[in-house]
Amino acid sequence: MGLLLIALLFLFFLAVYLLVFVRYPYAIYSRTFALGLTISALILSFLFLCGLLAIVFTILKKRTFMPFKWFMDKTLLLLYPIVLQIGRFMHITQEKIQRSFIEVNNQLVSARSVEVKASELLLILPHCLQNDSCTYKISHDVENCRRCGDCQMADILQFTSERGIRVVVATGGTLARRAVERHRPRTVVAVACERDLSSGVLDTFPLPVVGVINERPQGPCYNTRVDLKNLQDVLDQLSLKPKEVT
Repeated sequence: MGLLLIALLFLFFLAVYLLVFVRYPYAIYSRTFALGLTISALILSFLFLCGLLAIVFTILKKRTFMPFKWFMDKTLLLLYPIVLQIGRFMHITQEKIQRSFIEVNNQLVSARSVEVKASELLLILPHCLQNDSCTYKISHDVENCRRCGDCQMADILQFTSERGIRVVVATGGTLARRAVERHRPRTVVAVACERDLSSGVLDTFPLPVVGVINERPQGPCYNTRVDLKNLQDVLDQLSLKPKEVT
């Protein structure tokens, strides 16, 4: 959120600079063109300010202010690349920014009180959750899992099958996006690293996506794990119970 504010201030000072530039009598560019840029920068600054304030109040109040939803979405989508560049300039790791972005996104989805039928919820898992030595690969079909217990896939599949939640194992962002296009869920829960989750949230917008960051005790993309309790809580929060489905 702090970097979003810095990005907003950058746009504001750009508008101020252009305003001074317009008033300079010997400007290289035409005054009309420069004035147009100034007005555009001021309008963008105002819109992004509305979006940033709406994000803050949504997180604090834990409810979505629908009239400002468009401003919130555009603020996150359009300023996020600028935030990454500012973070790089300030020597803030990309992973830390991506983790913060996922947390903000998750809180915004939670504030919307999204609840769908289990059949309309899609859980996307990374292939690295499966034990690397397992010969029964499940990237094309999760039912190939023998549920031996050597990794967490058995527990996850048991939990999701009891609730009727669809599960897809993806080997990358492209296959994850294809799964979303094929199943057309109303809500997605994705388990992955910070980089894949942040790009997935942006790629599937405006579909609500809740990201669960995986654990990497043996390094990235190798025998990763996930907090099962947290994952179950997220799925329970998003999916209607059978007796609630009409």
